Amino acid sequence: MPHWEATGLQLECWPPLPEHIARPWDAGDELLAATGESPDLLINDRYGALQCAFPQAAVWADSASAQAAAQRNLQANQCLQSGAVVWQEGDLPAAATLVFIKVPKQFELLQFWLQQCQQRFAPQTRYVLAGMAKHWPVSWLQWLEQHAGSYRQSQVQKKARLVEITLPQPLPAQPLWRGYHSPDQLQFEALPGVFAREQLDIGSRVLLDLPDPGYGGVLCDLGCGNGLLGLTLAHRYRIEQLMLTDDSFLAVRSARHNAAQLGINAEVRHGDGLSAVSETLDWVVCNPPFHDGHRQLTNIAVRMFEESRQRLAKDGKLLVIANRHLPYLPVLNKEFRQVQSLGSDPRFSLYLSRK
Repeated sequence: MPHWEATGLQLECWPPLPEHIARPWDAGDELLAATGESPDLLINDRYGALQCAFPQAAVWADSASAQAAAQRNLQANQCLQSGAVVWQEGDLPAAATLVFIKVPKQFELLQFWLQQCQQRFAPQTRYVLAGMAKHWPVSWLQWLEQHAGSYRQSQVQKKARLVEITLPQPLPAQPLWRGYHSPDQLQFEALPGVFAREQLDIGSRVLLDLPDPGYGGVLCDLGCGNGLLGLTLAHRYRIEQLMLTDDSFLAVRSARHNAAQLGINAEVRHGDGLSAVSETLDWVVCNPPFHDGHRQLTNIAVRMFEESRQRLAKDGKLLVIANRHLPYLPVLNKEFRQVQSLGSDPRFSLYLSRK
């Protein structure tokens, strides 16, 4: 288990990663810990390193796996977390004087966090944003400087940077929901940070263009995002029971919203992989992520395949759409008795795996 010398913490990644690939903290975390200040609120703490360093702070969480990592690390270090964990903006604390934010991959998500905090906290609240310098586009820095009351940018240290701002004036309004119409002319909307928020992604289109392979029974859309795959299939075919699950609570909220708007009965659950699903499944459909924040990884998809095999009924089926360059075929062949390629276009492969 890696040792974070500056804090004396022993930390690990969850889901597990080889130590030579990633540590549970980065130089941005180190810069935040070195400020000598204690935040009232933490946002976007991927593995719980900051939660262990500042257990008194409230945490605005979104990722179920990130909170699973945090709980493992808090327990391993015997840290008693006194700050609340909240999952949506309506449950944020009434006041905060100092907020630490790890920079996300999507700028619209950073804008959403800042806007929600700015609407609730005092004008003098300080926001300290941390991230690797390569993850700070100049346009982001310019936007922050333009709209901040005070703005201070640190020198790059260990390839990371801090930006400290105050927000005494309202930020430009950003739409809470954005969306598009699917090929079936169904309206799908999503909150900031949700995958393919404003347009149908090509991989999902390839899967939805597939002729009916015999969908039915209990179907789960694993890593559902805005619910496009599962809700579209339930609209087209006789699905006895539909479940949607995602690691992101913003995605879960979006899928619930779309199911309600479309009048489709679906169980939408928040969980790390299939942790929130105990039912035996006949079908799993999956457009798995190959990024975890800024990192390109395959370990999340591999866990999805393993857990799908465990939850599927005898002769249950997993349907996966994936970028062609990703090495999923050997993993699927290891987990399933039969794996069939259903054709591909130049960028994507479609695999049907039978338990």
